[in-house]
Amino acid sequence: MDYKKTNINFLHEDLIKEHGKELGNKFYAAACKKYTSLCENESKSENVVMNDHIFNRFLPAVSLYFSLIENNFSKEEALEFTLKETQRNAQYLAKKNEGLTKMPFSYGMFKMFSKSHMKKNYPIEGFTVEWKQLDKKEVHFDITRCIYKDMCEKYGCPQLCTVFCQNDITAFSGYLPKIGFERTGTLGEGSDRCDFHFINL
Repeated sequence: MDYKKTNINFLHEDLIKEHGKELGNKFYAAACKKYTSLCENESKSENVVMNDHIFNRFLPAVSLYFSLIENNFSKEEALEFTLKETQRNAQYLAKKNEGLTKMPFSYGMFKMFSKSHMKKNYPIEGFTVEWKQLDKKEVHFDITRCIYKDMCEKYGCPQLCTVFCQNDITAFSGYLPKIGFERTGTLGEGSDRCDFHFINL
């Protein structure tokens, strides 16, 4: 399996750009081999959305991280490069989110569809979402159970969870200047919850 259908489908190009053709191809082959192995040993969910979270988002990142370490990168270097790659996808999502800011009543639209969006895209099989505020000032919910944290712990790389936390911040920056995003902590950083505050600006 390769990375072409994952959310970091540009990995091969970036590895060659960063390390040259020979090493880039070597590192990419190692990442693909690790990704294939982890996918073959991971159980599929009956929920299609959960499979997207696990097989197209989480496993590509963790496969890259571990394959780099196995090719003599330090844990810090592997984490930094994995963050850099996943940030590219987060920047793409930020651009996509900019579309909402071009519509009238951006915050009102965001508020109206926030619960249905969360229910569909962050299902109970992998996430526990607690709603705190949904009014004209703020959309606020907490996530107290997250598949990304659970999977990072399962694979023995809790530090990798912070990568996904940071990607949220980048992706949600696309809502500016209409909607601001704030948080005080995340599960991946040691908090008992990830708090999501979307502010009407």
